[in-house]
Amino acid sequence: MSGKRKKYTREFREQAARLVIETGRPIAHVAAEIGVGEQLLGRWVRQARDDDDNGAVLDADERAELERLRKENAELRLDRQFLKKAAGLLRLRTEPVDAYVLIEAEKATYAITRMCELLEVSRSGFYKWRKTQAGGPSAAACRRAELDAKVAAFHKASDGVYGAPRILADLREGGETVSRKTVAASMRRQGLAGVSPRTFAPVTTIVDLDAPVPKDLVKRHFDAGRLDRVWTSDITYLRTGEGWLYLCAVRDGCSRRVIGWAIDEHMRTDLVEAAVAMAVAMRGELAEQVVLHADRGCQFTSAQLARFAHDHNLARSVGRTGVCWDNAQQESFWATLKVEFYDRYLWPTQAAAKLAVGDWIERVYNRRRRHSAIGMICPVDYENRITQTAQAA
Repeated sequence: MSGKRKKYTREFREQAARLVIETGRPIAHVAAEIGVGEQLLGRWVRQARDDDDNGAVLDADERAELERLRKENAELRLDRQFLKKAAGLLRLRTEPVDAYVLIEAEKATYAITRMCELLEVSRSGFYKWRKTQAGGPSAAACRRAELDAKVAAFHKASDGVYGAPRILADLREGGETVSRKTVAASMRRQGLAGVSPRTFAPVTTIVDLDAPVPKDLVKRHFDAGRLDRVWTSDITYLRTGEGWLYLCAVRDGCSRRVIGWAIDEHMRTDLVEAAVAMAVAMRGELAEQVVLHADRGCQFTSAQLARFAHDHNLARSVGRTGVCWDNAQQESFWATLKVEFYDRYLWPTQAAAKLAVGDWIERVYNRRRRHSAIGMICPVDYENRITQTAQAA
């Protein structure tokens, strides 16, 4: 094992420190996300704060003013956190009792007087309501608190990416009888929100104008109703602190499962062949020919991939140049990968990015993330259902 200490650029150290200073998140959480030690990140944060003070020697009045400003910033941060939780109440202009329930639930975290001011309800009204609850909260309040706790737990388990439809599926799988509107209202009350994928990124495909172009055998019908009839593939780029990485993935058009992938520092045809080879190995010997659909990138129209496809009974298929909808299923996967996972973190090393992406694909996307197109279950469960149905027939 190498005894060399990792070196981080000045820009990386400053950016990491700002994640703590500007968001108010614990050093331990940020350190775990970016893959550095807590003590090291703590030193970067202290240095950044010292730099913010311009290294000047402050007199007593200036020091007091600085302390006042820091206290004011802390109070504003608490206000912002509370208002985020109360966003649904403020938006819907609900009855004062709804505000009182929230204040009662958050009184251990925030000052009652300040919460009353922010929600524009009277402090005396809150205490009067509280006296009426001496016999215990109502059944409706208990039910709402129980539901809120479950919604928050499922949202956290999804790494903060699930919206109301997927949390609804989690709740119903757990035996809850609840509507989507009720789940959405609970999320608004708690200031929770799902993550929405971006629109498709600009096309970066490199076309080989001299290569023979396979026909489009799919015509945007990616799901043929059976496993291993259509596989879709594409290449995307991943930014790291050590330079670019390139990811090629292969998905089953029916189950949406990622059955093969490869990550490397180059985007030659070897990258695509490695990903397709993994898919072939995972599926084993196939009874029928499978359509391998992609864009017109030079890797997918190359003679090297044509030979590989012929040897493994794959029929190559490509869409039109610059038309992302002709490979929309794969573009949708890239949007999910980037928005729900990759772009939410910093990746100082290529090794860390490779390990994390492979883990997310197999552990989260294939085996946990609910997919709307296949009945709000994960791809592996969907494939298992297909297999069980076929065996029972």
